[in-house]
Amino acid sequence: QEYQEGRLTAEAKAVYEALLKHGPLDTVRLRREARMSAQSAKSRFERALVELQVGLKVLPVGIAEAGAWRYAFVYELLPRWLPDAPERARGIGRGEARRHILLRHLRNVVAATPVQVARLFGWTVPEVERAAAQLEAAGEIERGVRIEGLRGQQMVVVAARAAPR
Repeated sequence: QEYQEGRLTAEAKAVYEALLKHGPLDTVRLRREARMSAQSAKSRFERALVELQVGLKVLPVGIAEAGAWRYAFVYELLPRWLPDAPERARGIGRGEARRHILLRHLRNVVAATPVQVARLFGWTVPEVERAAAQLEAAGEIERGVRIEGLRGQQMVVVAARAAPR
């Protein structure tokens, strides 16, 4: 349906359908089943995987000994891997979800600008700023922090800001 509405690329649809038909697949076999095993299709395949992961449709679930390096991620459809995820998420509003994701991300990366976060998660800058303002009001993060060597005003977790240098 998303493909028909123009919200999913043909490549992402092919990858999704390959997983739907065959179950969990390593990257090498997934490229083959999605008809993107040619070297010329590598970047299209990678973009399709990113599109599906950002859209919470697929996720890496393991590692397989495949390919020239004998190392490849195994991907699966999110609803099959975590079947109760939609039900558990039903009670969480978008704003709360954004705040949780933003806080988790900042704990992982230490500092980020609203533009970086918006690009990463496919949100608008105002959506990021709204979530950040609420986290700042709750005392979780600090906004507008200047960090030597980084461009722009950063958002940081308060605990990271208070850490000794």
